[in-house]
Amino acid sequence: MRTPSVRRMLRSVPALAIVLGLLAAGISWIGSATPSFWFDEIATLMAARLGGPGLWQFLQHKDAVHGLYYALIHFWIQAFGDSSVALRGFSALAVGLGTAGLVVLGSKLAGVRFGVLAALIYLVLPRTTFMGIEGRSYALAAAIVVWGVIALISAARRNTWWSWVIYTVVSIATIYLFMYAGLILAAHLAYLLFAHRDRRTLLRWGISALIILAAVLPLVRAGYGQRGQIAWLSGQPIVNAWTTLVEPWLDGSWLLAILVIVLLVIAGRRLPQILARFGTPLVALAAGWAFAPLILMLIANSLFGPLYTSRYMSFTTPGFALLLALAVSVFSRRWIVWVLVGAIALASLPTYVAQRGPYAKQNGVDFLQTAQTIAEHASPGDAFFLQNDKTTTIRPRLSVNGYPAEFAGLEDLAFVRSDLENGNFNDVTLPPRKLGERLRGVSTVWVAGSQHTTPEIKAMKRELARHGFVERERYPLNRTVVTEYVREETR
Repeated sequence: MRTPSVRRMLRSVPALAIVLGLLAAGISWIGSATPSFWFDEIATLMAARLGGPGLWQFLQHKDAVHGLYYALIHFWIQAFGDSSVALRGFSALAVGLGTAGLVVLGSKLAGVRFGVLAALIYLVLPRTTFMGIEGRSYALAAAIVVWGVIALISAARRNTWWSWVIYTVVSIATIYLFMYAGLILAAHLAYLLFAHRDRRTLLRWGISALIILAAVLPLVRAGYGQRGQIAWLSGQPIVNAWTTLVEPWLDGSWLLAILVIVLLVIAGRRLPQILARFGTPLVALAAGWAFAPLILMLIANSLFGPLYTSRYMSFTTPGFALLLALAVSVFSRRWIVWVLVGAIALASLPTYVAQRGPYAKQNGVDFLQTAQTIAEHASPGDAFFLQNDKTTTIRPRLSVNGYPAEFAGLEDLAFVRSDLENGNFNDVTLPPRKLGERLRGVSTVWVAGSQHTTPEIKAMKRELARHGFVERERYPLNRTVVTEYVREETR
């Protein structure tokens, strides 16, 4: 029996999907340990550390729409730990899964070369590389959306009951991973209207859609009941041309935005050529995938808002990659196509590097650096007090929730209990004026507070001074100041 050559194997769709999937996962994973966790990622860890009963109780109060993701991460961190490399590694692998899916999907729709183009574009887009370094459900939801489209195409072509069952189950799982991903059903319908207009196919899709909607109704009701947790969006200037036409796919890259606009304008002028070569169904799917959920979300935001922020549209990024693959494919010379793919990658590079900086998350949060500073300079038996003003998601107290290992062997002066099972990501802590008893026998206290001194930190300084503590060393970080206090007689 003749053994296939490596070159022939690499031309096969499964092999290409695996290779590009691994490449995408690796690219996303690079630098994953450098940026500090931000609030949402720490929320993931706090919820995922709960056991089954505790997580279920928590979800009755908050984040019901993320319950499936938290359950998956619970098992993941049980196996691989809760470090930033481990948590973000899950998302990097999900990016790889989505990239592999695009190879398969593109090959089904327009041939292997198109599938490879779409996958290569997807893996370098700034929103993709953001998802791959984010400990949230965006990357996995985007990946399952890709495979959901594959399931749709297979069901429409085979039109067997079991293929529609697979499509229905994948779609339900997608929505339970990320509720807004249910908007992809609009793109599914757009594809079917152009690719399969026969009543039998549309009827079976309609039945599947009704089953999907019925199955996710409990999630939608729970999400609506907990809608107050995204009320913060009302105070954000988030709905404008930049956040709706650039950020969903290109993050903050001006350079790439210019290149993409040029490519899409050229593609628009050559639309008849694209339609003749690739067919209306593929163009409808790509455009519907990229834009239909966005349009529906903006309509809902104006009617029922606040609901929108650009990262919520991450699951549309694979569709946008299909659009760009169509745009670069209009050029007849192959070398021009590959130069354009390289240009997309190079234009994305500055954003990729910025995403992996130490202060890349949420306005430069420094929870990691706070934890590392205390761990590096503190001695076993020292105590710490972390600012815990519960009105902000940048409170230093979150450092201990994100990096508990860094505080091992130290005394948490103010901690009373976690309030997580009641739906609060805030630890219950004592105010400084009640720490007198806990300060007895302590010789060194590490205090972390924002650079602009808050009433809580002022009160802590007074309490420390009352018990004979004086400042010995200050460590200014990006947003936080870590200060070492020692009893005067131990200086």
